[in-house]
Amino acid sequence: MNKYRFSDNGTERELQIPIEQFWDVNGREDAIELYEEEVVEQVINPTEDFEVTRFDHESYVVVSNNPNKPQSVNQSSANYEFYFLPDNVDVTGTTTSTSDWVNNYNAAGFTNEEIYYGTNSYKNSFFKLDFYDSNESQSQQIYFTIILPSYQGQTNNVNIGSSVVPKNVDVRIPTYQLDYLGDKEGFFVYWLKDRSYINLDEFYMSIKHFNGKTGEFTRMMNEPQSNMPNVFTFNKADKFYSKIVLDYTNYEYKLTDLNGVRIGTTTNPVKYYEYVNP
Repeated sequence: MNKYRFSDNGTERELQIPIEQFWDVNGREDAIELYEEEVVEQVINPTEDFEVTRFDHESYVVVSNNPNKPQSVNQSSANYEFYFLPDNVDVTGTTTSTSDWVNNYNAAGFTNEEIYYGTNSYKNSFFKLDFYDSNESQSQQIYFTIILPSYQGQTNNVNIGSSVVPKNVDVRIPTYQLDYLGDKEGFFVYWLKDRSYINLDEFYMSIKHFNGKTGEFTRMMNEPQSNMPNVFTFNKADKFYSKIVLDYTNYEYKLTDLNGVRIGTTTNPVKYYEYVNP
């Protein structure tokens, strides 16, 4: 430290001390290291956490009417049902109704034999679930996709033989009950663990079906066109989408319609219908 001695010789004196002072203190090396760290942080891009985690389907309660079983049961399955319109049905017909859309792959152009024996055209077919940040097609951005393959799903017993020599077999239908066991592909949602990079917890889900026989995508909608006054003129933002909501606390998700009503349960599955393009 510097020492100063002031003597009083009877003359009035004054010492001016500026308000802003820079003191050269010990620890200059530490200050330099701290300054280096600050400069490095400014020069190098900050670290972003892109770790992906698994979101499970949020469980729900199903009330049982069977007296031999508990009155309420927790379920975790995610349920989807898809319906196609046969080629011989006119979507603009005055008698066309919801019941004309059928829950099988025959209306998509596949025979029961092709489904049962798993031909390449059938095995290469799938449902494509795309998830966007908006249901406005002009400004939306896609963030992730889930594939539901045709070799998954519930089965229906059909006869692929003849009336004389029947051959009853189980063939797949486009009804999915996805869970931890059994059909699992498409059950989990894989998304960023940390929402600080992309702060989104709701996405809009759009569904298409890829037909491995024709090589074409068919868009699906959440309501059959027969329910609409004009089968080709409607608000596509309302009819082509539903929602998925992510819970970052428990790492779970749930499916809802655009009004927030829970869907995807065993009693209220996600239902989508083939859109017939004019």
